[in-house]
Amino acid sequence: MSHTAVKPFTCGVCGKEFNCQSNHISHMKTHTDEKPHICATCGKSFSLHTGEKPYTCDLCGRNFAHNTGLRLHRRTHAGEDNPQPMQNAKKCNGSYTQCKGHTTHAAAKPFSCRVCGKGFRFKRYLTQHMLIHSGDKPYSCSMCWKRFRRLEHLQIHTRSHTGERPYRCGFCDRAFSGNSSLTKHVKLPENRNDGKTSSDIVEDDENPYKCDRCGKVMTNFKNYKFHMKSHTVAKTFKCDTCGKTFRESWDLNKHAVTHSAEKPFKCEVCGNGFNRRYNLDLHLRVHTGEKPYKCASCDKSFSSCVNMKKHARIHTGEKPYTCGDCGKEFADSSSYKIHLRVHTGEKPFKCTECKRKFATRTTLKRHTRTHTGEKPYKCNVCDKAFGHKTDLKGHLRIHTGETPYKCGTCGEQFSTWSKLNKHKSAHTSDAEGTTA
Repeated sequence: MSHTAVKPFTCGVCGKEFNCQSNHISHMKTHTDEKPHICATCGKSFSLHTGEKPYTCDLCGRNFAHNTGLRLHRRTHAGEDNPQPMQNAKKCNGSYTQCKGHTTHAAAKPFSCRVCGKGFRFKRYLTQHMLIHSGDKPYSCSMCWKRFRRLEHLQIHTRSHTGERPYRCGFCDRAFSGNSSLTKHVKLPENRNDGKTSSDIVEDDENPYKCDRCGKVMTNFKNYKFHMKSHTVAKTFKCDTCGKTFRESWDLNKHAVTHSAEKPFKCEVCGNGFNRRYNLDLHLRVHTGEKPYKCASCDKSFSSCVNMKKHARIHTGEKPYTCGDCGKEFADSSSYKIHLRVHTGEKPFKCTECKRKFATRTTLKRHTRTHTGEKPYKCNVCDKAFGHKTDLKGHLRIHTGETPYKCGTCGEQFSTWSKLNKHKSAHTSDAEGTTA
C-alpha cells in the first residue's frame, strides 16, 4: 500500500489522506483532543501510545513501532547502516523508538542558549532558536520580501498574498491558511460540533479569539495565549537600562540586546547599524521606497505590516488602549506607552554626548544627529539631504506642490504643519491687536 498513490482513508475535518485505517484513526484524535493514554510518572495524557510495536524483524525477532523503523533496522543486518540501538524509557511504561525522545521526564533541559539562557530538551530546538538572535532568515517572500527562518512559515505567509486557505474545518466550514491554525481552532470546545450546523456558527475570520476578561480580540491562538499571561503572570524581570519589564527572563535578555552597542547588520546605503537582520530589512525600505502592505480601505501603502494595522484603525476608529490617568485613548500600544511617560516624567533614553534625556528612542536618535551631522534622508529630485524623515516629507511637497494643511480661519493651505501653526499665530496676533 505504501508504494501506491491511492490513499483511501480521508480525514473529514482537514481532508488529509492516509494509506491505512490505523493511521487515520490516530490522526482523528488530534482533532477531537482525545488523549486516552496517561503517563505513569507525570500524569500527562497523550493521543497515541508508543508502546505498541507490531513490526517484527524476521532475522533477530526485534520489534518496532513503525514499518520505517523496521526497514532502517534491517540495514544493520545487511551492513548498510549502524543506527543507535533503540531503548525503552525508564521513567514510565511507554516505549519509545529513540531514548532521547523521552527526555520530557528529565529534570533539566541540557541545551541552553548562550544569549538569553532559555533551555531546550533537544539540540535541534536550540539550533532553531538561535536563529532568533542571529537574525538569519534564509527564506524570502518574492512578493513583499519579508524573510522567514523556516520554509513552512514562508509557505503559510505566501497565502496571505494569494488568499489561499486549503485547510477547512469539517464542523463549521471555516478555512485556514495553515494546518496548525486549523488544529488549534478545532481543539477549542466551542468550535466543535455540538448540535449546531455550520450556518448556525457566526464566522469571524479576522477576530476568532476574544479575551473574556478585557474584551481584547486576537487574530490567532498563539497571540491569545500570550495575551492571557497579561492577566495571570506578573512582569518581574526589569531592564536596568530603560526600566521596561518582562514576564520571562529570556524576553528580558532578548530585549537587552537592543541596548547593546554591537550592531552587526549594516546598511550599505547609509551605514546605519542594526542588532537584528529583520530590522535592517525593514530599514532598507526607507531607501527603496518599497511599501508592500496596502490598506484595503484607502489603498495607502506601508513598509511594514504593523504600520498597516495601526493605520487601519483610522478607518475603524478603534482605540483599545486607554490611559488610566487622563482617559486619553490610543490606537496602538507603543503610542500608549510613550504617553504614560507624560505622567511619570520618565526619560529612559540618554544621549552619550551631552547627557540629555529623552522619553523615546526615536527622539534620542533625532537628537544624536545634531552631534553627528548625519542626514540619511535624501531627496530623489534635487539630492538635498535631511536629518529627519518628516523634514524630507515636507520638502518633497515643494516639488509636488501638495499643501494638505488648511487654515480653518481663512482657508489658506500649507505644505507642513509647522507652517500652518506659524500662520495661525498671525491670526491670533491680529485678533489681539484689534481687541487692544
